[in-house]
Order: sequence, then C-alpha cells, then structure tokens
Amino acid sequence: MTNSNAKLPLEGNKFLITGITDSGSLALKIAKQVMAEGGTVVCSGLGFTPHHKGLSEKAENFLKKTYASFEETIQKELGSDVETFPLDVTLDDCMEEFGKELLKKNIQLDGYLHSIAMDKTIRPGSTVKPLLDVTKEEFFQAMDVSAYSLIALTRSLVNCNVLKNNASILALSYIGGEFITQHPYKNIGVAKAALERIVKELAFELGKSKNMKVNAIRFSAYTGSKAGSAIQGLQEACDFSHDQSPLGNAQPEDLAYESAYLLRPYGRVTGTIRYVDGGYHIRG
Repeated sequence: MTNSNAKLPLEGNKFLITGITDSGSLALKIAKQVMAEGGTVVCSGLGFTPHHKGLSEKAENFLKKTYASFEETIQKELGSDVETFPLDVTLDDCMEEFGKELLKKNIQLDGYLHSIAMDKTIRPGSTVKPLLDVTKEEFFQAMDVSAYSLIALTRSLVNCNVLKNNASILALSYIGGEFITQHPYKNIGVAKAALERIVKELAFELGKSKNMKVNAIRFSAYTGSKAGSAIQGLQEACDFSHDQSPLGNAQPEDLAYESAYLLRPYGRVTGTIRYVDGGYHIRG
C-alpha cells in the first residue's frame, strides 16, 4: 500500500532559480522538476534596474526586452503565481537590493540554482576566439558573470538573511571546464574551471559555518537553449558525444532529476562535481 500522506521530497521548500531565458533553458527544466517534487520557486532574470547607470538607449531597451521575454516564459511555463525579479549579477548594488527585496517579501530560501554564464567571445555564426586573442575585458567579463557571481550572489543572500542554514546551492558547469572539448570552448572553459573551484571552496566554508551544501553538475553538450545554439561546432559535438557515451547523451530531464536531488535539504553530499552526461566522461 502507498501512504497518501507521504510528503514529496521538496515539499515546504522554496528555491531561487536563476538563468531561465527561454523555453529551452535547462534552468526551466530544473524549476519544473523542483515544483513536481513539491517545492516552490522564485525566479530571477536579467533586466533593467535603477542600478543601471549611463546606459545607451539601445542597451536599456535590450535589458527591458530581455526581461519581458523572461517574464513571459515564466508565466507560460511555470504559472503566473511564480514571483520574478530583475537581477544583474555584475552590479553589487543590484544584488544587495535583490536580497533586501526577498527579505521584504518574507521569502526564505532553502537553496538556489546558479545557472548564469556569459562569454562575449562566443557569438552566433562567429568563430570562437583563440585564447591568445581574448582581451582582458572579455576574459574578466566571462569570469565575473560565469564564476565570481556564485560568490557574490551567495554573499548577498547570506548577508540579507534570506538563505537558510542547511541550504543547498547548485551550479551548472560543463566538461569543458576541465578538458579540451570537441568544439571550441576556450574562454568560457577557463571560467567554468574557476566556477568549479569556487564550488569546492564554498562547500568547505559554508559547510563549516552554516551547514550548507554546494555542488555542481557537468551536463552533456546541449543545443536546445539560445546560449547553447550560439556555440560554434556544438551540434557536431553533441552528435559525437552521443555516439561515444555508454548511454548516449543525457537529456534535460536527467539533469532535472539529479538537480532536484542535490537541492534536497537533507543528506551530506557537498563539494562534488557530478556528471550527468550518459557516461561520456569515462572515456577520458
């Protein structure tokens, strides 16, 4: 017999989901799985805020359009009752205000998903820049958004007292953070390597001080999102890894299941870089 009163794994838990941009976003798949397991979510997306100063009209319009598209995706895919917030992780004041806004709304988080990355050396239809051609500005922009933001956002949520003790933090990474991939990954690969190192350092610091867990997942090559479709040669890499993986490429649903598991408030899994890639990584 089944127990009809049994709680779902994430029932009563609330999570921040970052990085949803469109219906193909991996972060969206994870949000849906969190909700299917009884959790609730709030979502942040890139958008214009009062902290954006001196922007051109074009840049301001881009941020407003991006946020409007994000909100439309959330309402369509997750429901109109899911709260959304604009967030730019490159602006300290914006992150501080974000944390204060969550506190004002009495939102207490049991964890969050870090699914934020950016690399201006990767553009649709363009060849990925060799590392020797990457400018200092491009390098540090990628590092700021894709890696350092895990530190900055966590600090803001902790300092504003909205991230509970025993919370679970999960970052999305990629095998290109360690290995040379079948497709050019270069500058963003360096940033992902930094992200994974940050995961381990934060796992130790936050585990000791607040009993928090911090992990990352390396997912299969994926072309279903806008970000993935912009990477040169990624479709060919998907085909190659699918052929070479013992189980074929992992699907977004596989990532969502593992992510929801790592976001659970119980268990002592921390500081790990998990693979959800159909076993591709064992080939070396």
